Amino acid sequence: MSVRETVERLLNQLPEQRTPKLLFDRLLQTRPSLDRTFQRDGALLSDVLTLAAWSPLLATTIENNPDYLTWLQRERVNPRVRSCEELSESLARFALINSTLDPHVMLSRFRRRELLRTYLHDIRRTRTIVETTEELSNLADAILDYALKLSRQQLDNRFGTPQATDAQGRIIPGEFCIMALGKLGSFELNYSSDIDLVFLYSENGMTSAGGADGQLTNREYFVKLGERLMRFVSAQTGEGAAYRIDVRLRPHGRVSALACSLNEAIAYYRNEARDWEMQTLIRSRTSAGSTHVYATLMEIVRDLIYRPDVSVDEALARVRTAKEAIDEQRERDEKSFNVKLGRGGIREIEFIAQALEIAHGGRDPWLRSAHTLITLGRLADRSLISKEEHSQLSDAYHFLRALEHRLQMEHGLQTHTIPNDPARRELVARRMNFSSGDALPQFEAALSEHTDEVRTAFDRVFAFESPTVSQPKFDVSQERDSTASAASLLAKHVAATDESTARLAALIRDEITSSGNPQRAATALARIAVSLEKEEPPLGISEPEARALVRLCGASEMFGEMIANRPSLIHSLPIKEPQPPRNYSFELASAIDDSDSFVSDLDALRRAWSRLLIEIGAKDAANELALPEVNRPLTELAVASMNSALTIAEREMNRRHQDIGEFRVAVLGLGRLGSGGMDYGSDLDIVVVFDGEAPSPVQGLTHTEAYVRFVELFVAALSSVTREGYLYRVDLRLRPDGQKGPLASSAQSFTNYVEKRAGIWEWLAYVKLRAVGGDLDFGRAIESQVRSRIHELGCQTDTNQLRAETRRVRERLEKERALRPNAGISIKHGQGGMLDVYFATRYLQLRDRLPDDGNDRSTAQSLKSLRDTGSLDEATFADLSDGYSYLRSVDHQARLVVGRSPALPLPQQSAFADIARRLGCAGAENLSSELAKQMSSIHRAYERIMSDKTN
Repeated sequence: MSVRETVERLLNQLPEQRTPKLLFDRLLQTRPSLDRTFQRDGALLSDVLTLAAWSPLLATTIENNPDYLTWLQRERVNPRVRSCEELSESLARFALINSTLDPHVMLSRFRRRELLRTYLHDIRRTRTIVETTEELSNLADAILDYALKLSRQQLDNRFGTPQATDAQGRIIPGEFCIMALGKLGSFELNYSSDIDLVFLYSENGMTSAGGADGQLTNREYFVKLGERLMRFVSAQTGEGAAYRIDVRLRPHGRVSALACSLNEAIAYYRNEARDWEMQTLIRSRTSAGSTHVYATLMEIVRDLIYRPDVSVDEALARVRTAKEAIDEQRERDEKSFNVKLGRGGIREIEFIAQALEIAHGGRDPWLRSAHTLITLGRLADRSLISKEEHSQLSDAYHFLRALEHRLQMEHGLQTHTIPNDPARRELVARRMNFSSGDALPQFEAALSEHTDEVRTAFDRVFAFESPTVSQPKFDVSQERDSTASAASLLAKHVAATDESTARLAALIRDEITSSGNPQRAATALARIAVSLEKEEPPLGISEPEARALVRLCGASEMFGEMIANRPSLIHSLPIKEPQPPRNYSFELASAIDDSDSFVSDLDALRRAWSRLLIEIGAKDAANELALPEVNRPLTELAVASMNSALTIAEREMNRRHQDIGEFRVAVLGLGRLGSGGMDYGSDLDIVVVFDGEAPSPVQGLTHTEAYVRFVELFVAALSSVTREGYLYRVDLRLRPDGQKGPLASSAQSFTNYVEKRAGIWEWLAYVKLRAVGGDLDFGRAIESQVRSRIHELGCQTDTNQLRAETRRVRERLEKERALRPNAGISIKHGQGGMLDVYFATRYLQLRDRLPDDGNDRSTAQSLKSLRDTGSLDEATFADLSDGYSYLRSVDHQARLVVGRSPALPLPQQSAFADIARRLGCAGAENLSSELAKQMSSIHRAYERIMSDKTN
């Protein structure tokens, strides 16, 4: 029998014929020698066609990489699960062979190749679901381990190795742990799961000397390590990323630094973590890095997960509430069944297991297990579920996970939804191995049977009523009214009013419905209400505060999350009019007056700062402030925070050293800080200078040594994550010699650097230099000298060289910050973005020696000055000014709605429509059109300036 005759026979046995036939034809066209291979090895031919019929994604992989067939020929015969160690060895060989590839491309390709073997055994049913998910989890571990080692090698070369000091004063290495949560944490990873990670490090300290780019604090190092690892693993390639990484489950969520110290994590889980966050730790483990760090954490917090003092009913009620809060965050598809989140789906099986494990695990440690099926088995052994329920839930788990795999591996998408189209639905049924004659009815009947049995068990488990936990009784069998649920939850916490609770709930529900985004408001309010349950003593809120809270949560996901983490911030919402002007410096200084340690200083500063930020945000969300009226207080708050941080740093130096003298230091701001345009999530771009003529403030230390220690404390006061959160990311990269230079420079060395060694790209940054903190008289003298000199240097430099260097730096930043396709619009770094305006403006200011004048040093004012002096013609000015004003407004609303992000939400996402509405646009399409128009105008103006086609 010829190969083609064999193919025809095999095709008739497959659920779908077009894709495998097309793959076979293309393989023989590009590799005629495969005809002989398939003739000799009919089993390989059958496997290749089978993979194509079940997964067009893997058919494309084989077509693009025919060499993988030789590898598959060896791998297909052994169904044994590959361990992480074996996969790591395979990855090392693959990396050696593909050494010319960028790491993120290589890792993506390696994962895709390995999926050929894993999915083939899955389809052939030569492995169980448990074995399949175990190998998928081992594969993720191997890739994360490789990326971690590569990232550490690169950073160690640049900055030295992280170090700390033990109790005996000995130098010990800093350790880093990638803690996996969710499906990866329990070895239940599927084919297209996000991987939920938390980055932990052992303790604070400094990197060793000897790195090419100087030293960093351990926090800075490990944050960079996490960022670099994520680029290697999750950067998009033409074949997709290796994995999508989700780090939002770290302590303090998105408002915190990317990496968290062990002590900070312990404090968070002890004092602040919500019930659902503790529940996530059930399925946690070390995926890569230090097992010691993870073990230390769990040794301390494990008893907080499984608490013997919590009653069974109370534990079940808390898990039920956690499920409700999670369900509220998804946009439900009313027409299609969701295998994961739908009625009787995978999520309900997991929550049955986790609820009973939490409820009884405090008194029976044997019940504690990460894997869902193991937990179900142990629950049955303890008669906490019946043998029949155990059998039904296990069967449903296997069926639904297999169905999830079939849906995801069709095109490699993170989907859990069964298609509605009858033809596509029938194809799913055939891929689930139901006979072709009546596959769809058989499939539908099996799906209905399994989900009904799961729902019956779920209803029984969560039928417990809690006499101690005051929680609403959710109807989990139907699509819930999230608005009504959130309103009822919040109404219970409103202090006594003339309204009954039911009447008050109705008023709050109306407020939610009329808020900017009812779904966002309801989701945030449900989380806040759950947090309010934990407040001791109970935190009563007034009706005006409740209304203001609804408005803020409807407008801003960022502020909703902030209040959910600390409900007491509700009392900071502005509900009285008019309010007296704020003196931020006085309020922050007063907040730290009574603190007696560095840690208490930091916590006190963060509590006061958060209250003030919430006040600004609430007024902004209520449209009471124009953009300049938001930028001004945000800048004043940042300046006040820095001055308080200087005070904290000086106090701590006094605690650590004797006979401390005066620290004469100035903080010079750049970027948005220097121009007075701070926004939500803005970094603090600064240079710190000290008076090198005065005596060193610390006996026995040189000026540089003393001030570097001082600045380390200053930066920690601003950027360290404590249980009260963190304030700002501090960026010192524009200091003399960048990361190779000391954290602080004397005034003389800074001015000498500008005079003799600073590059044109640094001149462009120093255009916005402003003394913002510390000794302002001292700082303003330095500022004046530096700004005067860079403008002298700028006008003395050949215009072509100045223009070419400006363009080079601008294009490098655009390339470095390029987003993956379909990742949204970057209105800062993208073509026609705000950087076009920044670079064009500062180039002209240097070329024509036009420094900023007066207190208003904003880009908008700089553009007006350039027009008034003839450096810009009217048309170019209009393009830049109008476009910049529009982009700043869009950027601000995006920061308010979803927080700081490298790109806007996609036009089809609800957050994009929210931004459009807040800007007064007719809709998302109108905003997209206007953005394209304004960015096009900006870029044309930029090109005219950079081509010297304007005045």
